[in-house]
Amino acid sequence: MKSTINKFMIVLFGTVLGSFICLVLSITLIGSKNTEKSLKAIFNERSYIVSYQKILPITYKDDTNEMYHNSNILGRYHNRNIYDKSNTPPLKVPSNGIAPRAMFLYTGPLSERKHEGIDIWTNERGSGMDALSYKKGNPVYASCSGYVKTVWEENGDVAIICDKLDTIYKDILPSLEIKTLYGHMADQFSDEVYIYVKEGQRVNQGDLIGHQGNRCYWSPQNTIVHLHFGVYDISKNPQIPLDPTLYIGVSCTTLNQEFIVK
Repeated sequence: MKSTINKFMIVLFGTVLGSFICLVLSITLIGSKNTEKSLKAIFNERSYIVSYQKILPITYKDDTNEMYHNSNILGRYHNRNIYDKSNTPPLKVPSNGIAPRAMFLYTGPLSERKHEGIDIWTNERGSGMDALSYKKGNPVYASCSGYVKTVWEENGDVAIICDKLDTIYKDILPSLEIKTLYGHMADQFSDEVYIYVKEGQRVNQGDLIGHQGNRCYWSPQNTIVHLHFGVYDISKNPQIPLDPTLYIGVSCTTLNQEFIVK
C-alpha cells in the first residue's frame, strides 16, 4: 500500500513540476498575455462554443439541411460555370488570395466536423503581405451590401446581413436571404484588430471592412494569415451554411483555387 502511495506521489510531483516548467517556458517564449490566452482557450472551451454560436451558428443535419448539400443543389453547379458576362454573381470575391489546403475548402456543416466556408490565404506561405506587415494580410472587402450584424474581436469576425438578393437569381441560388461571415481579421499575438466597421453600420458592396489576420480563438498557436469566408441562409432557423461558390462565382471546393477581387 505504501509503495503504491509513493508511486502516486512521485507521478503527481512529476506532473506538477512538468506543468510548472511548461508554464514558465510559455511565459518566457510568448509572454504572459499570450500564455493566459492559451490557457483560457484550453479551459474555457464551453465559453468559446457559446460565443462562437452567437456569430456562426452551428447547424445540425436534418432533412432541411441535407437539401443544401446533396447533388440536387450543389451538383448542378460544381462542374460548370453558372455565370457568364450576361449573368454575373451577386456577391463579390471578398479578398485576394489562394486556397492551398484541402481541409479548409468548403465542405459543409461544422457539426459534422466539416468546414462551413472557404479559407483564403494571403499566400501559400501562410504569411502576411510583406516583411514589414508579416501578420497582416490582404485587404478584405464587403462581398455584399447590407449592415453589420455582429463584430466578435476574439476571433476577428464580422457578420454582415446582406440586402435581399435580386429575384433574377431565384432559380440559381438556394436562398436570396443570406448573411456573409468574415473571420480571423486580427493578430493572435498582439492587441491589433484589423476590423474597420462597427455593429449596426451600413456597408456597400466593395467597401473595405478589414484585413486578413491570424487570430483564431480556439487555436492560439495559429500563425496562418487568411480570411475565413462563409455564406449562410438566414431564412432558415437554424441558419444553414451554403457553398460560397454559388454566390461569388469562384470555386470554393477546388484546391489551389485563386481568388481575385474585381
